[in-house]
Amino acid sequence: MTESTRSRIISFEPLAGAAGDMILAALCDLGADPEAIEKTLHKAGLTSISLQFARRRCEHGIVCGYLDVIDADAAHDDHDHDHDHGHDHDHDHEHHHGHGHDHAHDHDHAHDHDHHHHHDHASEADAAPAPHHHRGLKDILTLIRNSDAPTRAKERAEKIFRRLGEAEASVHGIDVEQVHFHEVGALDSIADIFGICLALEQLGVERIYCSGYKIGHGTVRCAHGLMPVPAPATALLLEGFPVTRLPIATELTTPTGAAVLTTLAEGPLPTQPFRLLATGNGHGRKNFPEMPNLIRALLLEEQTGENTESEAKAWGEAETMSVITFETDDQTAESLGYLSERLLAAGALDVSATATQMKKNRPGVRLQALSRPADEVRLANIILTESSTLGVRIQTARRLCLPRTTTKVNTPWGEAAAKIVHRPDGRMETIPEFEEARRIAQEHQLPLRLVLDAIKAWQA
Repeated sequence: MTESTRSRIISFEPLAGAAGDMILAALCDLGADPEAIEKTLHKAGLTSISLQFARRRCEHGIVCGYLDVIDADAAHDDHDHDHDHGHDHDHDHEHHHGHGHDHAHDHDHAHDHDHHHHHDHASEADAAPAPHHHRGLKDILTLIRNSDAPTRAKERAEKIFRRLGEAEASVHGIDVEQVHFHEVGALDSIADIFGICLALEQLGVERIYCSGYKIGHGTVRCAHGLMPVPAPATALLLEGFPVTRLPIATELTTPTGAAVLTTLAEGPLPTQPFRLLATGNGHGRKNFPEMPNLIRALLLEEQTGENTESEAKAWGEAETMSVITFETDDQTAESLGYLSERLLAAGALDVSATATQMKKNRPGVRLQALSRPADEVRLANIILTESSTLGVRIQTARRLCLPRTTTKVNTPWGEAAAKIVHRPDGRMETIPEFEEARRIAQEHQLPLRLVLDAIKAWQA
């Protein structure tokens, strides 16, 4: 892996929870350009949105990034929600605007991280028609797809919105397309999520990790009434992920923060060499006497020993994966085959079944599904729905993949798809795509082995 091809990675460390504005503030503190993000949001149709980013010392003496996402079309009293959980945050400071002028801003925030999240805290928007433009999932996805943002930023944003929408739909017991997105559809929430994905692209981030999730305690008043912390959507989004409850009586991780991190993060940072390029701190709107209310982002670059080309090839492409396992002794082969097909269609990277001995000397089957961490809970739910098992085991594993490229190779019977794999010792190997080889063998009435050998013998 040469200097120009080392992957950039971000590891998020939520000290006291996570919210959309905190994550975006941390990325801007790392060096993402809020002015460029704002311009892209305007081109996408969010012309009333402005990003106000500033760096200043928090009450604990640490310099952090602070970000306000302002919707100019919203009424002023909608911006100053009265979300009083006992920790007021008074600040008199200078904001940095994305459009080149300073704005003296003196106001009292008595609310948690994401003041625009209606089901995190009660607000006037819950009792009266809100000036925000609430949109459905289809509207939001159309806005993203029609923007001129980089493809990967749009793909990441779509995944986050879909996951958040599915959580909201599950909480309300309705179809995702029927969800009226107060949370997701408010313009400032859209700007948070889309802005985070644009910032990640600016920083050239290939992969994202997260050290864990923090939750507070007590209750929070939602549109649904008084609910325990974490709020319903947040609790659903965090299912299957490691959480730590802190002795702070308020909501620490918001639905937006949970959706962003559980969708994008592959798990905790792997134990392999990295070079630390920069750190960024994103502070929330509240101050806690116990600790700084911040999330830290580490911008890292993959390293491989002494960083030689041969060592990089020996490492391969390392990924953090999830292995979901269960055993059964009372299901038919047909039903397990169907379950395997469902898992693969839903995003499992591989599914395998092996014979095993179970209790009372019963022969059984052990089924394992390999997935990305962001998909593990969804795939586990499919297993719990389609199988007779009462539980699954989810383990974290490291997967090493050799560098590979796909290509078309020439054979006596026409072109065929294949993979070119780079071995650690420098050799290149041509691996046939089996379905292509089978197609050629059937079309030309040839032995399959003959076609496979011809593809393997191909050299660029």
